Amino acid sequence: MLVNIDDIIRDGVTEVVVTTVSLNGVPNAAPMGIVRHGDRIFIRMYRDTTTFRNIAETGYMIANITTDASVFVISAFKELTPEYFQFEEGIIPPRLKEVSGYIFFKCQVDDVVLLEPVSYKVAKCSLPTFNRGFAAVLEATIVGTRLHLYKGDEGKKKIREFETVVKKCGSIRDIEAMKKLKEILGLI
Repeated sequence: MLVNIDDIIRDGVTEVVVTTVSLNGVPNAAPMGIVRHGDRIFIRMYRDTTTFRNIAETGYMIANITTDASVFVISAFKELTPEYFQFEEGIIPPRLKEVSGYIFFKCQVDDVVLLEPVSYKVAKCSLPTFNRGFAAVLEATIVGTRLHLYKGDEGKKKIREFETVVKKCGSIRDIEAMKKLKEILGLI
């Protein structure tokens, strides 16, 4: 069965880990949601981030498709070490190793970052399933990046609620990712 871009990036928001590279060759990774409305594919991005600066400088990014919740957690708060990245011949920036697939995008900075698929590769093919534990880790990670916006302990309470779902529904990897998130945020 052939896969096309419409099978990978569907209408709505698709959570990926974006990789970019600086003009000096320093790779960067950050979790982001790619938005698709019909034929329009884009990311809303904070302009003061390394990811945005790299895209503005180079005009390219890779969307890495992974179900490894730890990669989302770590890349949200820390720099990934070099062993996470793999450069492909003819493609800059690097992609992440051990992903299910990736999409190489040409980017145009506007009020949002508009994305034009250049190429893509499916490395691992599996039937789409939904794991509430994995989703809860992603939601908790998003809350963690915005803890400073919550009043009192409201954000921490949300993270504890997501943790309950992870413990009930998540895989061992999801549970480990949730633990890592709590360590990073100082909630253990």
